Amino acid sequence: MRILKNIFSHLHIFVLWAMLSAMLWAWIFTFVTDTTPDKKVTVYCHVPEIKSTELAIRLEEDMPDGLKMIKVHSFDYVMFNIEAIDKGDIYIIPASETEQFADDLAGDGVKVYDCAEGTGIAKEFIGYGEEDYYLFLGAGSVHLEDGKALEVAEELLKIK
Repeated sequence: MRILKNIFSHLHIFVLWAMLSAMLWAWIFTFVTDTTPDKKVTVYCHVPEIKSTELAIRLEEDMPDGLKMIKVHSFDYVMFNIEAIDKGDIYIIPASETEQFADDLAGDGVKVYDCAEGTGIAKEFIGYGEEDYYLFLGAGSVHLEDGKALEVAEELLKIK
């Protein structure tokens, strides 16, 4: 009984150490599994549903030379760090939000989902909402000059 009482009296310390350990290992995992922006292309999708891991794997099958990875994220991924969204290379966003993100987008968008017809790209991976969606290249992309963002976007457009 005394042992249990001793354990429970220090439970808050054990929980604190467990939380700190989890945060440390999460940081290490992110550090080990990520790379610099010049070695990856990041795709942000502002859609209700996305199979980000599966889409990234599919896009990496025909990855441009010089890249280590392609990351696909929903906008929820940067919810607490919204400033990070302007560093994306490719965006898939609904028509109603194109003005809101105009400063972060380069050039004109390509329609990738037609709501009226229900047709679009990568529907196996992306669950679109009830409006048209467009693909844009990011104005702040480090891959605008070397063309790697455009190559990945072209590959994405091929997925039916």
